[in-house]
Amino acid sequence: MKEIITCRISSTGVWGYEFYDAGRNRVGSVSAVVSSSAPVRIESQHFSWYSRFDMDTTVIPGVGRRVMDNNTGREIYRLVYWHRGFYQARSSTDSVGIEIRDGAFLFGNEGMPVIAMTQRMEQAPRITGHETEAYFKTTFYEDVTEAFALMALSFPAMRFY
Repeated sequence: MKEIITCRISSTGVWGYEFYDAGRNRVGSVSAVVSSSAPVRIESQHFSWYSRFDMDTTVIPGVGRRVMDNNTGREIYRLVYWHRGFYQARSSTDSVGIEIRDGAFLFGNEGMPVIAMTQRMEQAPRITGHETEAYFKTTFYEDVTEAFALMALSFPAMRFY
């Protein structure tokens, strides 16, 4: 079992999250400029992705948001909205269900154990020295790839509201 703490960051015109492991090492981030058309950037030590989404799009079952590799332009995965509280992250080789239940984000497929869970933190330690606040704790119950972890950690910034 591994836990990652997500800190919310914001400053004038910019928002995002930074991800920290138990040793308080930064393992990735997701960020964007405050704009209806700016891409969201998702980064870790080995990955650099982005996602554009037209905020004027009507969110109906089956609508998707593509996450692309910044270097190759290849689609990494697509976040698909099915109905309130239910999503799916699909790649060319795999898919995982995502359920929002009681304020937590649960990653796994129906009838299978939960792979990861992200919960909002009420009381949290200060992680960094600059203006951030601990915001989410993600618990990975299985060993996952760095790409899967980055997808799960970035979900709160990518989901449709």
